[in-house]
Amino acid sequence: MKKIRKTSNRQQPESVVNAIIAVLKGSLIAIIITLIFFTLFAVIIKVADLQESIIPPVVQVVRTLCIAFGGLLAARASKKMGWLKGGITGILYILIAFIISSLFGESNFMGSLILSDLLLGAVAGAVGGIIGVNI
Repeated sequence: MKKIRKTSNRQQPESVVNAIIAVLKGSLIAIIITLIFFTLFAVIIKVADLQESIIPPVVQVVRTLCIAFGGLLAARASKKMGWLKGGITGILYILIAFIISSLFGESNFMGSLILSDLLLGAVAGAVGGIIGVNI
């Protein structure tokens, strides 16, 4: 008589390396998408001769949506703790964007501005992560 091995329906624990890779991938994809949108927006501003006052709100909307999308991607990779992975993805996005802007622009550190950006990144990423786990 053959012994039948029962398989458990429990999910295997996720490795820390897989979680880090998911967060890094989500952040980098979000930054790439942001750069693409910023390039398209720069072309639109140049061609349509729009006022410069429209730039800050569009930049915030694009960044927020891209951070949420990055959080969604990071959370979908693991299907658990999406808010945490999304929030970390958003914070990492802001830190990488800050490093890039420091390399190519003025490198003045504005404490309250970077803190508000980090908060925006964490919240937008967490929202994206919550959505990513549930779809």
